[in-house]
Order: sequence, then C-alpha cells, then structure tokens
Amino acid sequence: AAMKDAAANSEWNFMNKLRLLEAEQQHLTRHHWRAIDLYDASIQSAKKSGFIHEQGLACEKAGFYFKNLDRNNKKSLEYFKQACECYKEWGSSVKVDFIQKEIDSLNERERDSLDVKEGSK
Repeated sequence: AAMKDAAANSEWNFMNKLRLLEAEQQHLTRHHWRAIDLYDASIQSAKKSGFIHEQGLACEKAGFYFKNLDRNNKKSLEYFKQACECYKEWGSSVKVDFIQKEIDSLNERERDSLDVKEGSK
C-alpha cells in the first residue's frame, strides 16, 4: 500500500518500482501474461523517468523471467541485451559482465539445441 501511495504522489519517481514489484508478484503467482505486461510497464516507466539503472534492473528481471520459463530464449536474450546496454550506459562493468554471462549461456544453449535438431535429421 505504501508503494502505491508513493507512486500516486510521485509517479515519475516510484511507478517503475511499483510495476516491477507487481511483475515479480505476478511471476510468483504464475500469472504469466500479467507479469510480462508489468515488466514492460516498469521498463517504460524507468526509461521515461531517466532511471537507466532501474530500467536495466527491470530488463534483467524480465530476462530471467523468460529464461526460467525455459520456453523463449529469444525473448530472454532481447531483455538481457537491453539490460546490458542500460548497465553500460550507467557505467556498471560488474553488471555488464554478469548479464553478458547470461547472454553467452543462452547463446550456447541455443547452439546446442540447433546441433541436436540437425543431428536428428
């Protein structure tokens, strides 16, 4: 309730945070489509407010969301790449390195998947 009140009084400062918390809550309750919409709303709100590090965090969390669904590597990669760009702009080499490892892992998983498909032909 406090975060909703804060967002109502200072949308530019709190709305992205509220939307990210709501996305995580929807994720935990397995409301997948609602979670996706809320991650995207958080990303857009952070971008609009100029919070590049919080935009990166929302992209990162959305990337892990899709990775954990284990269904959509392409979407996960898109979000991780956005997060990486945000963190580069923010100047956090530690976060860039962390996200790059996730990107590399997904790319490797994708290559392995293609190798298996081609081997079964």
